[in-house]
Amino acid sequence: MAKPIRAAGFRGMSNHPVTPARLLDDARLITPQIILNADVAGDGVLLPRVGRRRLAAVSNCHSLWSGTEALFIAQSANGGPALHKLAGDTPVEVAMVSGPSKAPMSYAEVNNIVYLSNGYWKGAYDLLTGTVRSWGLPLPPPPKTSLVDGDLPPGRYSLCYTTYENGRIGGNGSIVTVEFWGDSFGIKLINPPANVLCWITQPNGGDFYLAQVDGDNVIRSPYYTQRLPTLHVIPPPLFTCMFAGAGRLWGASGKTLYYSHEFRYEDFSPANTIPFTEEIVLLAPIADGIFVNSRRSTWLIKGYDPAKMSVDHVGEGAVPGTLTYALVEGGGYEISRKLSQLPSPVWMSPAGVVVGTANGHLVHMTESRLRLWPMSRGAAAHWMQDGRPLTLVTLYGAPTGQEDQDLRNIFERGKIFISAPLLHGAQGGVNLSGEGALS
Repeated sequence: MAKPIRAAGFRGMSNHPVTPARLLDDARLITPQIILNADVAGDGVLLPRVGRRRLAAVSNCHSLWSGTEALFIAQSANGGPALHKLAGDTPVEVAMVSGPSKAPMSYAEVNNIVYLSNGYWKGAYDLLTGTVRSWGLPLPPPPKTSLVDGDLPPGRYSLCYTTYENGRIGGNGSIVTVEFWGDSFGIKLINPPANVLCWITQPNGGDFYLAQVDGDNVIRSPYYTQRLPTLHVIPPPLFTCMFAGAGRLWGASGKTLYYSHEFRYEDFSPANTIPFTEEIVLLAPIADGIFVNSRRSTWLIKGYDPAKMSVDHVGEGAVPGTLTYALVEGGGYEISRKLSQLPSPVWMSPAGVVVGTANGHLVHMTESRLRLWPMSRGAAAHWMQDGRPLTLVTLYGAPTGQEDQDLRNIFERGKIFISAPLLHGAQGGVNLSGEGALS
């Protein structure tokens, strides 16, 4: 027979070893060690977690992202990974992507373009046309030249190519120098590649200008009007995580953080980088800075002005893929009621759930309360359900620490307690035992 339990209130789940009992703590607050398949409402009420409904039948689905459109990666009709969009409840294949089938995709939406990269492939999805094009243009080879008749004054000229495609100008390829003295000459371009523009300096150096190339691929006359706008620009690297903010696109490749030229989201530069000592796995922007995470460390970049940015080490690392943004409220200066009105980045560290506050602090939400089983990767989402904010974090992949066997057993069997064994003996030797129910 059930017995009533008197308690002073509800504190929430805690399976940390200091918890003295399965239900009540030393302050007589209800503090269960395990809450399974339930959501905790703000007033301390436990609600059964709702089930899930299948929207579409796809294989190997991952990297779901929701901006202007809902995009995700799933198996294509020919078996490889492909970008899909969700049209209502119908998945629509958009374009094939390269790399391992389960490589997580990162997204950043700017000006009706969604930039995508999974560390092996990159592209740009046009929201207006529903098509994918290249993101950034390749660097062309250096020009090959010879001297012919022309009106270029004697001197030393530098030349380079840039790729040109549908109104986009890429960065310059390698620069060559042509030198002649005495008479005037023209410079012939030998077998120039298709879709390139040629740029030339004035005699004896200076800025690059668009060259006037005639039908015979010859630069015969000096013409200095349009400067090269993409000098030393490189295509975007293959990013594993990225975001758009402060008029730039920021992305991580290995141990380096890249940022694009201002309001030029396809133009990057080796000079526009911030090196770190460990591989970057997660980027969490806030209003006046960026939390940069490796698996073992967290740094805070203060500000977005490259001339004034500073980098401070502020904590331990993050589990890749676990970033979401939530409205979090708490006491003290870390999460004030005023700051809680701003969505804050939330991610999973090796020790538990962490909130990066708007003023650059880290708040550990579960480290002293929950003993978790650390894994190599994860995913997270935040949403409102019946007026209640819910944040869901799931971990998967390879274990990165000692597993909790009790938790594993509970998750695998889907119930907290093992019901008492049933034993029925009858003539003929029939024995029934275990956790099942008899009917």
